Amino acid sequence: MCAQGNKRYALSTAREKRAMQSVLFGRRLGSVRWFFLLPVLAVAFTSQTAFAATKVVTDDDKGSDIQMKFGDLLEVHLKANPSAGYMWYVHPKSTALLKLDKQTQTNATEPGEDRPVIQVFIFEVKRKGDGILLMRYAQPKQRPSIGEEQFNLHLVIE
Repeated sequence: MCAQGNKRYALSTAREKRAMQSVLFGRRLGSVRWFFLLPVLAVAFTSQTAFAATKVVTDDDKGSDIQMKFGDLLEVHLKANPSAGYMWYVHPKSTALLKLDKQTQTNATEPGEDRPVIQVFIFEVKRKGDGILLMRYAQPKQRPSIGEEQFNLHLVIE
């Protein structure tokens, strides 16, 4: 009877050992799966702006048609003379397809008054469609008026 008990114990121990190996193998396989799955998920859920293209336009592009994709960035560089009290502003009737993310300006290339600077506007494309980006050259708090200098772009967002 003792031999039979030893056989049962040995069989039970072998089953437990095999079950433990199976669990360990499953854990290893699970960690290997995650090792390969995490980079794929990271790329899939990376924000659209990480892959965004940036389109740069200047005064010379006034009135142009610009084609862009959802999530792209539009960088507008316009000459201004802040010492004369005039700066570029986004017109209230400008398209809602873009969102102004950042606005900066360069320093004047030469010291003194009446030296032009470049204003830089960075817009993010927020929606698909057609629209007009409209900028106005005016003094602060001045209401839009007929005859003021304007900059416009026709945007086609895919």
